[in-house]
Amino acid sequence: MSITILLTTTVTVQSHKCYLYQTNQDERKNTYLKSILKWLNETDFNIVLVENSGYQFEELQFLLEKYKSRFEIITFYERELESCKFLENNNSKGASEVYSINYAYNNSNLLKKSTFIIKVTGRYFVPELQEYLSKFDINNYDVLTQNDPEKCEIIGCHIKHFHDVFDNNLLDEKGDYTGHVEYVYKYRCSLYKNVLRAKIFQIEPTQRGGTSEIYNYI
Repeated sequence: MSITILLTTTVTVQSHKCYLYQTNQDERKNTYLKSILKWLNETDFNIVLVENSGYQFEELQFLLEKYKSRFEIITFYERELESCKFLENNNSKGASEVYSINYAYNNSNLLKKSTFIIKVTGRYFVPELQEYLSKFDINNYDVLTQNDPEKCEIIGCHIKHFHDVFDNNLLDEKGDYTGHVEYVYKYRCSLYKNVLRAKIFQIEPTQRGGTSEIYNYI
């Protein structure tokens, strides 16, 4: 069983996106670095880091050798890719994140070799996740949701469902486009029979990116 954690990051935000609170590049970068290091040093998961604003994470390059069997960094600049033109006037952060998830999949060796892929918003480290998942045969599940299925800081699926759960086309249950990716994920996950609805996880107090709220659990 191979589980890969896919950490999504945006160091430099685009000002036209909705729900922006933490916009300082250094603050965002430092929040990500703290989390990423914990995922690498305190778990055995495969870790794929994807960054969609072009930041290279030079601070982590030395760890690519140390953890070469289970760590990848994938970076691109959304504004420069022809395939991202459809996002140019889209104010949804979720739409950009879903594109990042697919970009990572298409450019990652670890993700393609995984049995189960779990997207975690890069600013959050969940210390209990590995021990928690060890209690389940994750291969028997189609999808993983947070305890609150209307949130998506954590969302995962069996690799056989990747292209359905993380489809770039964000359509709700009525077939209408919506930038509220949480609603889309909730609908998509509801279509599966074997859903692992996770417990509530305590985390170190962490500033949200989109609001002034600080999360102590997710």
